Amino acid sequence: MLVLAVHVGRHFFKKKGIDMFKRLLVVGALSLSVSAMAAHHEETPMISEFYECSLNEGVTVSQVLDFARSDFKAFADKNDFAMNSFIWEAVAVSPPYDEPDLRWVNYFPTWGDYFASEDAWRATAQDVATNLFELVSCSKARTLAVHNAGAQPPAAQEKPLIAMVCNLDEGKSIGDALAYRKAVNKMANEMIDGSVGSAVFTPALGITGFDYVAMVTGTTQDMANVMDNVRSGKALKAMRAEGIENPAQCVADLHRSHLVVSR
Repeated sequence: MLVLAVHVGRHFFKKKGIDMFKRLLVVGALSLSVSAMAAHHEETPMISEFYECSLNEGVTVSQVLDFARSDFKAFADKNDFAMNSFIWEAVAVSPPYDEPDLRWVNYFPTWGDYFASEDAWRATAQDVATNLFELVSCSKARTLAVHNAGAQPPAAQEKPLIAMVCNLDEGKSIGDALAYRKAVNKMANEMIDGSVGSAVFTPALGITGFDYVAMVTGTTQDMANVMDNVRSGKALKAMRAEGIENPAQCVADLHRSHLVVSR
């Protein structure tokens, strides 16, 4: 019933050169999930970029966080990037998504914001990029559209995050998934008097194999309360009482979400 979601990315990761990532995002700008956006006229999705990263030998997650929150954030602040960035540290992740040690996720409100940050990164970020890739080796970018699916996640330096990789049942749509996630999120927060957030990510560019990823994240106490309601069966009982049915088959993974940049 829980889901995990997104943080810092594309412009700052590059295994084979900064320009490689720039080209990937240019392509993304041209072809971002038109079908996903058309299916949800009521809300305009944001843009997210994911980089799947492995720690280089001898490097720890805490070292990556220190770098991200100092050098990387300073560069983003200096250039006034309209961007939120996070690092998702893998805790309990099922195959085939279990190999990366972390995922660096960037969120952009618009493609205009993306290109503004891209221009600054390409022109002046060589030193930052070089230092970053001494710490991690990362995949090419995967881009997804981010749809609101309930409450906004609360601000915190670190939060448990559940990401559910989902495939829709026959005859169901992303619209059904969004309605389900919003209903479940509202019910879960009412049960704990909390403010756990929820979002749905739909594939755009560079990623296939599932219909969507549902994310659930909140303070440690709120997440523990929600997860205990799932464990005890209280959540399932409440769902049945309200006639809420999951329109998809999902696999839930646990991450630790670390804040890097927040606007």
